[in-house]
Amino acid sequence: MSVLTRAGAVVVPAIGLCLCATAVMSLAACSPASQKLVEQPRGKFEKVKDKGDTKMIFTPKVDILFVVDDSGSMLNHQDNLAANIQLYAEELDKNKILQYRVGVITTSTDTYAPGPGENGLLVGSPAVIERGTPNGVSVLAQNLKVGISGSGTEKFFEPVKSALTPPLVHNENAGFYRPEAFLALVFITDTDDQSSGVSSRQFYDFLTQLKGDKEKVLFYAAYIPSLDAKCNRSGEELPRRIEDLLFISGGKGFGLCDADFGAKLAGIGTDLVNRVGKRLLLSRPPDVSTIEVRYGNQVIPNDARLGWTYDPAQNALVFGDDVVFTDQGANTEVEVNFIAAEYPPPQEN
Repeated sequence: MSVLTRAGAVVVPAIGLCLCATAVMSLAACSPASQKLVEQPRGKFEKVKDKGDTKMIFTPKVDILFVVDDSGSMLNHQDNLAANIQLYAEELDKNKILQYRVGVITTSTDTYAPGPGENGLLVGSPAVIERGTPNGVSVLAQNLKVGISGSGTEKFFEPVKSALTPPLVHNENAGFYRPEAFLALVFITDTDDQSSGVSSRQFYDFLTQLKGDKEKVLFYAAYIPSLDAKCNRSGEELPRRIEDLLFISGGKGFGLCDADFGAKLAGIGTDLVNRVGKRLLLSRPPDVSTIEVRYGNQVIPNDARLGWTYDPAQNALVFGDDVVFTDQGANTEVEVNFIAAEYPPPQEN
């Protein structure tokens, strides 16, 4: 989106936006002593010379899919979401290196109200919003107002599966889903999922298997928590399935009627950027004194706040909260050069 021009974090071309919701669970990091498998680097890398020199190019990407309840009780909530989406977009724009795509589908899957957005079809024109989309925030705000003539049997899991698999993913929804990108889902509803034949666990397993990496699937929800007795629900359905999914995945959620809805919507944008665009996994342990990070012609300093630091436990570079990437053009990438800490590598017996 042309309006979204700030972003920040890891090695990647200048493109970025996110969408999510706030806090139900938090992510846990493995200790250095853990025997679990080490997460694999997500950047392209190549050995440059014969002396252990390494160059890595990072391109953090995220596909953000809003799943918006289009039943008769959602008019005011859709208006509130659209009115506050600018705050979310502003957080995404602080990270210039994040490549994002944003799409919207509805919770209707039956023939109650035939039309765009049902059965996982993306809504709007254009249906896929990127950093370069003219008036991108306004387009997204309009796409999020999906109307209230949809089915009263709200489903989240089923239309997401349809949206991301053939035939839709290759036809009507082509241009949204990227296998190599992170996937962020944002549910907006005043009830619970009513998909048939798929549980929260099965839905989570489907998406993590689709991506091949559970760390690359992020869940958010603006909903009515079970303990919220003030916000009016659609029927008597408690959000058992949605809350189960947030618990299983370590996702984040907040109240649909919260007075600080806009601030919490912005908060999920911040969370998404932090989880996708601020940590660069390296291909092998570096000699830290040789690390050089560039964004186009800009040198990013070794600074905990304004630049990067090295995390030996994760073998990763972590960007500070106040790092500023200067305008370099849409295809600019973050490049990391370093010499391996141990070269040549030890010989196997």
